[in-house]
Amino acid sequence: MSKKEKDNRINIKFMSIREFFVLFIVLAAFNGFHMWIYQSLEHSKIFEINTQLGINLLIAFVLFSAALVTASISFFRYFSWTLPIKKLGSAAKEIAKGDLSIRVSSMRRDGKKDMVEVLFDDFNSMTEELEFMNNNLHKLVNEKTEKVVKLQNAILSTMSNLVEFRDDITGGHIERTKNGVRILLNEIKKQGLFAETVNNWDTNLLLQSAQLHDIGKIGISDQILKKPGSLSKEEFDEMKKHSIIGYNIIKRIEKDSGESELLNYAKIFALSHHEKWDGTGYPNGLKGSDIPLEGRIMAIIDVYDALVSERPYKKAFSHDEAISIINEGKNSQFDPVLTDIFISIKDKFK
Repeated sequence: MSKKEKDNRINIKFMSIREFFVLFIVLAAFNGFHMWIYQSLEHSKIFEINTQLGINLLIAFVLFSAALVTASISFFRYFSWTLPIKKLGSAAKEIAKGDLSIRVSSMRRDGKKDMVEVLFDDFNSMTEELEFMNNNLHKLVNEKTEKVVKLQNAILSTMSNLVEFRDDITGGHIERTKNGVRILLNEIKKQGLFAETVNNWDTNLLLQSAQLHDIGKIGISDQILKKPGSLSKEEFDEMKKHSIIGYNIIKRIEKDSGESELLNYAKIFALSHHEKWDGTGYPNGLKGSDIPLEGRIMAIIDVYDALVSERPYKKAFSHDEAISIINEGKNSQFDPVLTDIFISIKDKFK
């Protein structure tokens, strides 16, 4: 039964009192009418009239008493049980919504404890315990989550460092490209570009996953990976496979671990950071905006870091020379919009 139905039922009980009172008035008026008749009748009718009058008065008294008792019981039940139960019900609804600070206040002013007050005390004690347990649970969950995040970051760093330990000529490349992606992404957000895409990204996860963009080099032989000179065409074709190898490694980890969002970013970085704006990149020859935005961002940062880093087969380019080369690749190798943004904040990469 709804709250409204309960209230209507209580109102009906209160209406019955008025009905009994009206009945009492009617009976009293009727008996007054009898008294008027009594004065006009012969003495032989007096006994009969008195008897009828007494019976009517007795009936009216009984009905009025019954109404009074019914009203008293209704008031007692309402204030002793119905109202407290409503109060507890309202408090329970608030708790169900998540407000564990709710408490029910005493209904007695004299401070005495009846069954209802004891019930209120037990309810408040239970709520206090729930609030205490909930706060501790949040604290425990936060601590566990922090440990998981730290472990996750440690695993990602270890996996990315495996590449650098094997390919020692690119030491620090992974950390530098991660920072470069962060700088470029912050500027993209600042200018409000690609908002429909970047606003849906979890930036922390994105930057963590950027560390795995070259994880596929684990599958490339040392003969090619550590070659001090330029690669032959065949060797370069083998080197290009690191994009697909990295994608498959991350996909396998994703399947085994059940992790999706973090590794989804990582898969995109691994597979698409060597695609070119004009469609001449690898491994899938994607063109223009068909290349995921993550890959287009990493393409610029990856090439810039390679240019300013020394290699056995080349000297490091200066910052200005690298910026010039990046600019020359606009509309061919790199996204023109991202290239302009990168050049506009070039001093942040020194």
